[in-house]
Amino acid sequence: MAIGHTTAPLSRALRRPLDAVPSLKEFRAEFDRHEILTRASALAFQALSAIVPFALFLAGLAGILSSQDVWTKNLAPDVRPHLSHAVFAVLDKAVLNVLTHQRLFWVTAGLALTLWELSGGARGVMDALDEIYSSPRRRRFGERLWRSVWLGAAAGAAIVGAIAVLRFGPQLVNNVAGVVDVLAAIVRYAIAAALLTAAVGLFVRFGPTNHQPVPWATFGSALIVAAWLVTWSAYAFYLTHIASYGSIFGAFAVVIVLTTFLYLSAIVFLAGTLVDALMRKGADGNSASS
Repeated sequence: MAIGHTTAPLSRALRRPLDAVPSLKEFRAEFDRHEILTRASALAFQALSAIVPFALFLAGLAGILSSQDVWTKNLAPDVRPHLSHAVFAVLDKAVLNVLTHQRLFWVTAGLALTLWELSGGARGVMDALDEIYSSPRRRRFGERLWRSVWLGAAAGAAIVGAIAVLRFGPQLVNNVAGVVDVLAAIVRYAIAAALLTAAVGLFVRFGPTNHQPVPWATFGSALIVAAWLVTWSAYAFYLTHIASYGSIFGAFAVVIVLTTFLYLSAIVFLAGTLVDALMRKGADGNSASS
């Protein structure tokens, strides 16, 4: 069954939501046909490849802005308890070296490598969405390359912003408890959800060759973002309460879990867009038969 380009508005699905929801059998058949797991593994690898140059870019930028305190006062104290003395000494020396001696190189080269890896991931997403939405044409090389660069950069910035809000937000409300702490957590997750919705919405709206209407891009984003927040919270719990960095085996486990986390995030994204496409097709079919 092909998932063609439809123009049914979201209101049709909202009027008859149960009729538009695909059956498990239908979803599984489309999941296998579009090779979601294979595509997700490629996207996870691209995301993993972008993390290292981006981290070095941030370190170089912090050095240029004379913001070494971000590492020495905020990040290092959190990392130190999870590492052995020898491992932390090596890491601390490497980070301080980037902050003080190789700043310009990593701001330029790190940013260029990050953008290239993000654009590669964006092209993978664009290809997957073209397949899921059965786009009737393919973009020319120049158009595809330019779109992948700005789309990867924009969506990547929104995702990094969401991670920063979740990671550093609690430091803005130190020494608070009770209702204020709960409200601060709600606001933090709401902001992160909005940024993730923007990132996913950009991909769903501008990724496929046949652009998706904004209401459907928003609906598909909601499905994905909800699952992302759950999996990301689980990964954060692992890093802070379970992971052990003191041995080489613990360090390898962290890398394996990170790879698995990225893989699951990619599966969630592609599966969410697939559900969205199937619901659009179902809503359009229901409207045509009524």
